[in-house]
Parts: sequence; structure tokens; C-alpha cells
Amino acid sequence: MLEYITTLCISASIYLYWKSNKEQDTLPPRAPGYLPIIGHLAQVMKPVPIHQMFHQWSQQVGPIFTCYFGTQRWIVLNSIDTIKDLIVERGTIYSSRKLPDTLVHDFMQGDEGGGFAFFPYGASWRKLRRIAHGGLVKSKIDVYQPILNDRRTVFLSHLYQLSQEKHNVTQGSSLSQFIEHYTMTSILAIAYGDMCNFEPGDASLHKAFTITERAASTMGPSDQIREFYPIIKTLWPLKKDKYLKVRYDSIEFYGGLFQQFQAKMLQGKDQVQDCFVKDIVEQNELTELQIINFISIFVGAGSDTTTSTIEWLIAFLANNPDMQDKAFEEIEDSVGLDRLPGSEDESRLPYIQCLILETLRMRPPAPIAIPHSTSKDDVYKGWFIPKDTIIVMNLYAVHSDPLRFPEPHVFKPERHMDYVEASSSKQTFSQSVEDRPHLSFSTGRRVCVGIHLAERSLFMAVSMLMACFKIERVSDDLVDVDTPRDIRAPTWTPCHYKVRIVPRHENVQTFFLT
Repeated sequence: MLEYITTLCISASIYLYWKSNKEQDTLPPRAPGYLPIIGHLAQVMKPVPIHQMFHQWSQQVGPIFTCYFGTQRWIVLNSIDTIKDLIVERGTIYSSRKLPDTLVHDFMQGDEGGGFAFFPYGASWRKLRRIAHGGLVKSKIDVYQPILNDRRTVFLSHLYQLSQEKHNVTQGSSLSQFIEHYTMTSILAIAYGDMCNFEPGDASLHKAFTITERAASTMGPSDQIREFYPIIKTLWPLKKDKYLKVRYDSIEFYGGLFQQFQAKMLQGKDQVQDCFVKDIVEQNELTELQIINFISIFVGAGSDTTTSTIEWLIAFLANNPDMQDKAFEEIEDSVGLDRLPGSEDESRLPYIQCLILETLRMRPPAPIAIPHSTSKDDVYKGWFIPKDTIIVMNLYAVHSDPLRFPEPHVFKPERHMDYVEASSSKQTFSQSVEDRPHLSFSTGRRVCVGIHLAERSLFMAVSMLMACFKIERVSDDLVDVDTPRDIRAPTWTPCHYKVRIVPRHENVQTFFLT
């Protein structure tokens, strides 16, 4: 048996080496550090975030290059032009998916589930995308605004109470669980209505938050190795227990909420607040399982990305008190201090918008996005790009282009002021990539369907923070804004840190007591 396995491995290795060298003449240039058989695996295992490594390679071989990971071929796009040419203008070819079986089938239950974000491009994806879009257009976000107002008021009350505690003054505070609570409960309330009541630190709420992290881990190195070398799936079958556990936990949490929702619906539709799930149920196009999985993606993806963006922004602002003062003065002059800024004030607060845009530029929540794949063969600038090739958009590289963003690694919110002032009169969302200050919500046909909700949720949180609190470092040392919490994770989250939050004026308490 051992001799058979050894012979099989050697034969497979020789074939991979031959195939890689034969096809490389027609593909985009190969990234540095290639080794026979393993390709670039040894490179990405170095203690450097993959998006930064890809950016370094692009500076050596150009904005588009080919990587090899075992049997898998990745083509990485590192410039706005390549993304526009392929992802936007050739969207019918470059909008599919080719993701790990563990994610698509073991966790999301394949075609029977509602995991449309992971579906290949086709009729099923288009149907679910249409349903999602119908519940998340900008006019719908206006309908959900009272929910966001309420969730923000609760967020404010928690932060104010924290600001009064002794340890906040002496040792500083971690805001993570309060930010997590705001983002999760906001999206849950939009999904299910006013039946979702959780306190910060609630075990079941935190468990729901970690479901997204555990699902994302299926794209990590330990599981991707089976995708890179399919023969391993045969020789050493994967134990599916841990992925089935993620599925069961997800169905237990989101399915439990759906059962509560159904029970309220039986009492009469007028007993249920207008919400995302109510719209979906009334359309009667999805099964119960599809609705549960659909909402788990909606809540998980939205809460995780918004949470990381707020955490990064607070860290940057702790290091830049002058920017906080500028934001506060803008609110004081344009809105006043007798109320919180509302969604209707967004156009009056361009600097607040710039703070959010600069954070999303410097710290996109998913710096290499969710990989696309090609649905058929294509030729681009003389290079052959085969069907089923994984296509990666390196958003970090795009956002670090010094021609578009001078001093790209410096936090400079004012760089976006021209864009904000010009876009204030626009009423529609542009698919163009040249005139947008970041691609953190992706682009093309797979652009994030929840973009309007994410932008509104961020504005509500950041405008409240700047109107009510000073954020101070607890020592002379800068808050670390360069080290990610986990360099192997597909999402980009800061290391845990503590800051001191100080109410700016005596009206803060009245905003949540009235």
C-alpha cells in the first residue's frame, strides 16, 4: 500500500510540474517564489498577510500574475484597470465562484441551502440575488431607519455607562463586545423585526457572531490544502464533524429566530414589524432552509465587516485626536449639540464621510474579497485565461496605488473630500471603479448587495461617536493599526486594544434618556 501511495504521489508531482511549465507560456506572468509541485504554498505560509505579499509581487511582475497552489491556479488582479477590464466589463465570464466543498456543501448544504453568495454564476444565484436586492435597496434602508436609530441609542447608552466606570479611566476599555452588539442586533432587527433582544456579552449572540468566523475558516490554509491537492481527499478523507457543527449551530440560532417569527406571523401579519424576513416570506419563493441560510449570510457578513471597520476607525482616531476635534466641530456647526446627527444630516457632514471612506480604503474588511472564477475560456492582452480559473481581486493593492492615493499608507481622510462633495448630488450607485474611493464592497455583478445598509450603519455609529465622545489612548504608545489579529484569516481585523472614552458634553446622557 505504501509503495502504491508513493508511486501515485510521484506520478502526480511529475504531471503537475509538466502541466505548470507547459501552460505558463500562455498565462499571465508567474509570481515570484514558485517551486515545482507545491507552487507558491511555501511563500504564502510566511508570516506576511497574503494581500501584502500579493502587492509586493505585483510591484515585481506587474498588476496581473499567476499563482499556483498544488493543482489550483489563481490569477491575481492588483490594479483598478485589470479589475475594470475583467470583473466589470467581462462580468459574464468573471462572476462565478469556485469555493471549498466544505463551505458550499457541508455548511451551506449546496443547492438546497440559500447560500447565494457562494453560488456559481447562474439562474439560482440570480434568483436569490434579486430577492436580496429587493430587501436592501436604498429606499428600504430608509424604511429600516427607525430600527437603526433605536440600535444606535442603545449603543450610546452602553458606551456612556462604560465611560463612567473606574476602570475606563485608569486602564481603558475594550469596545469590541459593544460594537459587535450594535452591528449584530441592528442587522438581526432589520432581518426579523423587534423580537431580537440581546444584551452585550450575551452568549448566544456571541456564538452567532463566531459562526461567521468559523465558516470563513474553511478558506484557511489547513482546509484549502485539500482543495489544492484533491488526491488528499481520497487518501485521507476529511472528518466533516466540525463543519456539520457549524451548520447545526447556525440552524439552531437562525432557525430558532425564524420559528419565533413564524409564531408571531400566525397571530396576524399586523403583529409583525416590517422587516426583511417578512418580505421574503410573503414572496413565497424560498424554502424554510433557504430562508434560514439566506439570513445567516446576510447577518454574518454584514455584522463582521461593519464591526471590523468601526474597530479600525476607532484605533486610527485614538492616534489622531485632531481629527476627532475636526469631526466634532463639523457636527457642532452643522447639526448642533441638542440632538444626535440623523441620516438626513449625512450630506451636511462630509468630514465624517471622509473618515469612513479612508478607513475602508486603508482597511478593507476582506482585502482579497471572495474569489471569483471564470465560467469559460478567455483571452486578455494576449494571455490565455482558462475556464475554472480562480480570480482574486487584491483590494489592498488597489487601495495602495500611490498614483491614485498619494502617501497611501498614511491615514488622510481629507483626500476624499472632492469625491464626497461631488457625490452628494448623485442619487444612484455607480458601478464604475475609477471614481470610487475604495472597492471594499467589491464591484461588478458580485458587488455587495448590502452596501447601502453597511454605509448607513457605519454613518450612524461614527456620527454618534464623534458627537458624544473623545477617544483617548491609555498611554503614550500609539494604538497598533498595523498588526492584524490573525494574518491567516480572510477578514482583516485589528489586534485587541483598549482606549479611554470620555463624554464631550453634558447633553450626551439626554440622548438616550429621553
